[in-house]
Amino acid sequence: MEKNSNLPQELLEYNILIRLPYKSLVCFKCVCKHWYALFNDPIFLSHHLSYFIKNHNTGHNLLLRLSFPTLFGDGWDNYKLFLLSATDDNYSPVQTLMPKFNMLSTKFQICGHCNGILCLSTEYWSRSKEILLYNPATREFKCLPDSNMRLRPSSVALAVGMGYDIVNDDYKVMRIWRGDMYLFRTNCVEEYSLSTDSWTMLSNTNVGHFIFDADAFAMFFKRTYYWWAFSREDMSWILLALNIEDEVFQRVPLPQNIDISERDDRSLVVWNESISLICCTCDGLTTSIDIWVMDGSGAEGSWTRRRSIKDLMHEAKPLVFWKGNELLMEMSCGKIKSYDVDDGKIEDVVIKGIPNQHSSQAVNYVASTVSLKGGDYLI
Repeated sequence: MEKNSNLPQELLEYNILIRLPYKSLVCFKCVCKHWYALFNDPIFLSHHLSYFIKNHNTGHNLLLRLSFPTLFGDGWDNYKLFLLSATDDNYSPVQTLMPKFNMLSTKFQICGHCNGILCLSTEYWSRSKEILLYNPATREFKCLPDSNMRLRPSSVALAVGMGYDIVNDDYKVMRIWRGDMYLFRTNCVEEYSLSTDSWTMLSNTNVGHFIFDADAFAMFFKRTYYWWAFSREDMSWILLALNIEDEVFQRVPLPQNIDISERDDRSLVVWNESISLICCTCDGLTTSIDIWVMDGSGAEGSWTRRRSIKDLMHEAKPLVFWKGNELLMEMSCGKIKSYDVDDGKIEDVVIKGIPNQHSSQAVNYVASTVSLKGGDYLI
């Protein structure tokens, strides 16, 4: 087929084939042997991923974690993962199949996402193989191995976060433990590397000065992890930054008179390639939301208030920015609303076939062909 083509091979591969969506790559592997090899070539896949992140990461596709009551009516919820496309006003979700955790739990958290890869953990104290990486596009998943640290049975994993090391092309997972290690009780941090499929304990992280809970991980952005934490020194809730290079927790200055003590009243998201802090306040009758944008990153960042949403009739949980400048919010009444920061309009996001339910989590999503290197596939 290549011999009969009038196009130069480099033009065909890196100007035409690289624009194909991931589903087309999978289908076109059977066209010829050359394309099969090309679509499995790490260099081509790296260029393909970079192209789609650059040109299609517009926030129009979301992964929503929605909750549904169990069949037993016992007050517990099942969590399901849905893909939602906002290319038009017809919000028809597509449920993505989920791999089962070691404990077969149906309650999970999204503990980070990079390049179409999700890090998921059970909502209970995360241990051992109850953490996994998952590519919904290829349906490949990988259970993380056991910790290498000498931890006693009383130790628990407080928080899990995921990031991408672009310099070394490696996906990494951070896990913060609390418990007895060796002869003393303290917090400790370990890092998982996909390239080595193993955990490494990090030293000198300054982690012992802070208290973390199960949803302490906020986000990963430009080689820095961000965490919610409680300071033992001044007894207040703070935001921490952990750079992927120096691996030391450092406090991020917050806007004055901002309260981030309530987990549902705060959110850290990316907006127009900057970090945005979204804070909600309720006076008993109405709710207000302030949107702050960081100038810089990590411990050196400073904040500017860009928008304020006033007099909402229900309490709101900010989720994520999508469609450019629209803030997706989960309301206390169960509805999902979208606020356009340009014109101030608030609209209901009615998802077909889904009753009003708490979504709990939403992340921007770009499908990719990134391999988890030795993972399993959903049948």
